[in-house]
Amino acid sequence: MRLILVAHGLIDRTGHHYMEARAFKEEAARQGLECLLLAHRDISASIREELEALPLFPHTPYKILFRPRYLGPLRDFRLYSRQMGRAMTGLPPGIISSSDVLVSTLTKARDMQGLALWLTRIPREQRPFVAINFMIDDISRPGNQAKKWRTNLKSALLYRFAFSRLRKVLGADRFLLSAGGTTFAQAMTRVLDHPVRTLPLPVQHELSCCNAKSSVPGKSPWIVFLGHSQQRKGSDLIGFVVPKVLERYPDCRFFLQANPESWERRWRDEIGPVAMARVQIHRGEMSQEEYQSAMSRADLVLLPYLPAGYALQTSGVFSEAMAMGKVSVIPDGTWMAAMARKHGGGAVMFPRFEVAAIAEASCRALQALPGLTREMEGIRSAWRESMGMKAFLQRILDAAGHSRATMAHSPAEGSP
Repeated sequence: MRLILVAHGLIDRTGHHYMEARAFKEEAARQGLECLLLAHRDISASIREELEALPLFPHTPYKILFRPRYLGPLRDFRLYSRQMGRAMTGLPPGIISSSDVLVSTLTKARDMQGLALWLTRIPREQRPFVAINFMIDDISRPGNQAKKWRTNLKSALLYRFAFSRLRKVLGADRFLLSAGGTTFAQAMTRVLDHPVRTLPLPVQHELSCCNAKSSVPGKSPWIVFLGHSQQRKGSDLIGFVVPKVLERYPDCRFFLQANPESWERRWRDEIGPVAMARVQIHRGEMSQEEYQSAMSRADLVLLPYLPAGYALQTSGVFSEAMAMGKVSVIPDGTWMAAMARKHGGGAVMFPRFEVAAIAEASCRALQALPGLTREMEGIRSAWRESMGMKAFLQRILDAAGHSRATMAHSPAEGSP
């Protein structure tokens, strides 16, 4: 049996794709399994060599081929899926077998359709077990509050169509559908009219540099804002939050990641020269080691995300903070808030996507930081045990094993 990862976002060390692919490969090795990474065709030579990845896909999962107006989403769906299916058809003959497990961790409707188009071109007896995981929420239309959202019917129809095609070419018990949060899984279950399981997030929590450093009493609290800079992640608010927090806690130090780098100039203007003396800005991408080192140093992790945008969607940064025992500031009414409550703490929540609300939550976190940090000691262990790539892959392997056992006791199916 071989584990195969659809890593169409893997080009360089940008974002979580490199971390995820590396974690996938390392966990496969721990399980004693062969591993094949199917990457973007423009993957850097160094990562291709390091991970022994196969350049394949023409588009990342975020690439939009047509503007989202009128028939744009449908045209995007058709062209993207056809090009993805065509790319996978170009895999070397015999490289895939029915004993393999193909994992797509970041799946949208057009990815399911692309996989279905590819699978129709290979004999049924060679088709692998397929694990589909949903991480990007594009089925909801956010309301004014996180708990009030409506289904995006156009997107839901594309998901329903693609899944019906995928289910037809694979057959019963030859696939697994999952999502990282219970609410997201329930929403996708309704959209697809098929059970979608809640699985751990496929993130890496086992790096050598991932050991949390204890907060030192009396030292200046170190507050970090990490990840890709986007408006829905609070990047347009953080420059106003920082000086408000420093007004009440002037001994704090901030570490902000400006990615893309253009955010740096804006933040410097918004924060002002006096407050900037307490702020360090990292420009652009971080290596995996740099990112984990910054998280390790943190006393408080700011996640000033738009609540409505994360009503269903998960957060890798939050998961990494929990795994490292870091207190975080998060939006209420989200997957992050549900996870913090489930595990008994570890976060302070803000109710509204406003500078004042985020700054107030940050100050409350700083006031209670010693106690919150002590809470995180037990939460960290429980999180690392139940979340991460190890737990994610084990659930998939269990499902694939059940599928093989079911097939062994079922009459052989003829080719379509």
